[in-house]
Amino acid sequence: MKLDYRLTVLVGLGFMTVSAFWSLYDFVIPMIMLKAFEFGDTMAGVVMSLDNVLALFMLPLFGMLSDNTSTRMGRRMPYILGGTAMAVVSMLIIPYAVMANKLGLFIVALALALLSMSLYRSPAVALMPVCDTKTTSLQRQCSD
Repeated sequence: MKLDYRLTVLVGLGFMTVSAFWSLYDFVIPMIMLKAFEFGDTMAGVVMSLDNVLALFMLPLFGMLSDNTSTRMGRRMPYILGGTAMAVVSMLIIPYAVMANKLGLFIVALALALLSMSLYRSPAVALMPVCDTKTTSLQRQCSD
């Protein structure tokens, strides 16, 4: 069995976007809170820790939901597509909220971004297991 390069690249792109999002989030969001909305360091730290607290509950939930979903697109794809679309919309709202100096909208957009990335992250990462010719059970799971 040969390695399907196209599928490998597509699955890798999902994982890459998750990693890129968190790098950008961890770099930009604290600066926005500190400079644009004049949060204190402690409050900015509390807000930045919320994504970790949210992940404790949301990642297993969306992982379980995607494991038990069965659609024509597969198990994971509805979550990946929906989460990606929500993340794009929320990330477009964040700069608008900053430019308009609307703290409430910023918090809502940030919460939506965290929720959408939780929706997208577990299913995208679940597609990453190494599928080689020796592990037939993993091959079946990777194709879902």
